[in-house]
Amino acid sequence: MNFLLIFLVPLCGIVVAAFLMKLFPKAQFSGYDILPFFFIAACQLLTQETKQPSFLPYGFLLYFILVVIVSVYTAIKNKNISVAKTFGTLWHYLAASSIVWYVGLIILLLL
Repeated sequence: MNFLLIFLVPLCGIVVAAFLMKLFPKAQFSGYDILPFFFIAACQLLTQETKQPSFLPYGFLLYFILVVIVSVYTAIKNKNISVAKTFGTLWHYLAASSIVWYVGLIILLLL
């Protein structure tokens, strides 16, 4: 059952994201902004299935360090921080990193 959820949770996330994009086509947020919730849960299921230690806390620590670096870089570059734009950029980084993280764990599972 756990193995099936590893593939169904991200698939459900993609379906919900597509549904939100159709439902709210002119919204400021994209439907794909909810993907990290699904992919991070699938990553946790993957580490439980392989009976390896979970690296999610270390991943979030690394992401927090990235947040600080991007925020400082934006503050120095623009001299005026747009909080919404900075959080949007950071959230897109989280979405991309969670997808890459999931694909990497799938590859490790198959090896």
